Amino acid sequence: MESKKDKLSGKDWFLSSIAGVASYLDAALLVSAGIALAIWSEYYDLNPWWTGVTSTTLTLSVAIGALLGGRLSDKFGRVRVFNIDILLVAIGSFIIAFSTNIEMLLVGLVLAGLASGADLPTSLAVITERVSPKHHGKVLTITGMFWILGILLSQALGFATSTMGMMGTRLLFIWIAVIALLNWGVRVFSNKFRQVEQELYEQNSIENMFNEPKVSIKAIFTSKKYLLPLISVTGFYLFWNIPANTWGSFVNYFLVIINGRSQSYSTALGFFANLAAIAVLFFIYMKLADTKFRYVMMHTGIFLCVLSFVISGIFGGTSWIIFSVAYFVYSACNNLHGESIYKIWTQSFYTPDLRASVTGISIAIVRILTAVFSIFTPMIMNYSPDLLMWLLVASLVICWSFAGLTIKLVKKYNIPDPGINGIEVPKKNAS
Repeated sequence: MESKKDKLSGKDWFLSSIAGVASYLDAALLVSAGIALAIWSEYYDLNPWWTGVTSTTLTLSVAIGALLGGRLSDKFGRVRVFNIDILLVAIGSFIIAFSTNIEMLLVGLVLAGLASGADLPTSLAVITERVSPKHHGKVLTITGMFWILGILLSQALGFATSTMGMMGTRLLFIWIAVIALLNWGVRVFSNKFRQVEQELYEQNSIENMFNEPKVSIKAIFTSKKYLLPLISVTGFYLFWNIPANTWGSFVNYFLVIINGRSQSYSTALGFFANLAAIAVLFFIYMKLADTKFRYVMMHTGIFLCVLSFVISGIFGGTSWIIFSVAYFVYSACNNLHGESIYKIWTQSFYTPDLRASVTGISIAIVRILTAVFSIFTPMIMNYSPDLLMWLLVASLVICWSFAGLTIKLVKKYNIPDPGINGIEVPKKNAS
């Protein structure tokens, strides 16, 4: 049982939910673009080269947006950039929805991708700056739930509009634009939201202060204290993200083309696997993220994910029954580690004035390298499904090694962490 002091307040939930929409939009944009790609290719008469360019444009735009947006938010104000980003996502999504040619579509994808990418590190920094460190695990888990919700709702809307052709894709992006516009309205015009932001900041600003002077952006690359965690945490996230992106982007291709299942089967499996994922996040990870069991969950999750791919590799990557069970287990357990702990680490190692910048750099590197790997994924699948499974096993083992290195750095630099040394909250001055 959680004690009352361990539970999130209504204000924490409100702030985290409004900021978590950034994660929802990131997932919704990527999934909706994947759903629309075949229709765009036919509607705009695209050759394979331009189809690839269209698909890659959004991914690279999100990566560049994260790189630039994180730094801009640390330099010019996180809340200001936070609010501008979401408006630009809405505008970009409307341009995508009403595009009449490929040039207009690419403009919309670039704008929405840049803004969505910029909002990711900014929203995380806004949350952790206003919530007690004792609750960072919980509030960052909420953003993960919004990310999965973005996948689930986009899949459901894609299924509902699957027979509508180009009109269906327009509705997908109109929906995204409306969500972004409503979220922007709350961020900018809601007196209640601004009041909650201010109250939480005043309430928790002392707890979130680092006992050291303000650090310049150059220190990230010149000081081992900041560079080593950046390398370690980014390595962890990259090798976690390669399997996650592989199945997020190609599970339907793998089941339908490689394993001969129907589109409806693969869609249903993905939907229920994501339901299991969000249930694990809410009922398990969120309850234990800020406790001594943080790393027990992490090691358990990585072990079970590795085991699922090992079994699939040994007993046949082309066996759809074995793969389906392995994929379901992987999807559920993948949320006991990975992005959840990555977000905690990016906020824990760095001062508030560097968090968005560092997170932006890290996300950009990972998104770009993951996109490169995804170019070769279909070829590997067709050549040998078993080889793909063993490559993903290797990726998760490397991820695990980076996790161990990061934990050592947590201990070395005495980072407050409930999984290792607890969290000591700074006391407010009595004067």
